[in-house]
Amino acid sequence: MPNQVRDIVDTWIHIMPGGVVLPLADDKVAATARGNFLGRDTSDPDAQGEAIYSDPLNLPTAIASLLNHSQNRANFHPAGMPPEKLAEAFNAYVKEIDSNPFFHLLSNEADKEAFYSSDYNLLIDQVVNLYKGVSSEDLNQIKDAISDMAKSVFGQQKSEQWKNLFSLSAIDMSDLQNPKFYLYYTALHMMHENSGKPKVSEQDYEVRATTYLILPDLIRAQAKKLAGIDKKTVDDWLGDATSPEQSNPKLCFTPKPFRLR
Repeated sequence: MPNQVRDIVDTWIHIMPGGVVLPLADDKVAATARGNFLGRDTSDPDAQGEAIYSDPLNLPTAIASLLNHSQNRANFHPAGMPPEKLAEAFNAYVKEIDSNPFFHLLSNEADKEAFYSSDYNLLIDQVVNLYKGVSSEDLNQIKDAISDMAKSVFGQQKSEQWKNLFSLSAIDMSDLQNPKFYLYYTALHMMHENSGKPKVSEQDYEVRATTYLILPDLIRAQAKKLAGIDKKTVDDWLGDATSPEQSNPKLCFTPKPFRLR
C-alpha cells in the first residue's frame, strides 16, 4: 500500500491530465465560483518549500497550495475566466478535487426539485442547510458568499434562458483536529434581461454538497515531494478561486440572515 500511495502522489504532482476538456451538454451555461475560508489562518507567510507541508501551523497554506494544483490540473481559474469558459472547465475541476490524494470523501448529497419563487433566499437556504457541523456565524458567511456570487450572474446582459452553476469551494479550519474541504454547487435556470431587474417565477434547480476530510498526516508524510508545487497562500487562493463581480449588478433579491432550523 505505501508504494501505491507513493505512485498516486507522484502521478498527481508531476503528470498533468491530457486531452481536450469538453463543454457541458447545454451550450448556454455560465459558471460562477467563489472561494471561502472558515477558521483562522495560522500559517507563517514566509514559510517556503518543505516547511509548508511539514509544519502543522502551515496547514492552511498547504491546503491552499494543494487546491491550486488541482485547479491548475483542471485549468479552472474563476478570477481570470469568463463564465462560459469556466463552465467548460467545471466538470474537470470536480473530477480533480475528487481525485486529490490528500482529500478523503466524507459525504455527497444532492437535492433536485422545481422552485416556484423569485425569492432567492429560499434557494440559498436550501444550499446552506446542507452544511453539517458549521457554526451559525460561519453559515451566514457562506450565505453572504453565495449572495455575492449572484452579482456575477446578474451583471451579465443576456436576454434568454441560461443554465447557471454557482460553485462554492470552502476550506474549513474551524476544527483544527478535523480540517475539511467543501465543494457545493447549485445548477439553476434564470432569465437575464437587458433592462430592469431579472424576473424569475419558475425554475428547476439541483443542489449538490460534497464534503472531504483533509489528511494532514499524509500531507506531512509527502512534504518533501510537495515542496516542488507552487505555493499559494490562503489569500492568494481565495483571489484565484473567486469570480469577479460584474459592474452595476442588479440583484432581484435582498439577502436575509440565515437562521438555523
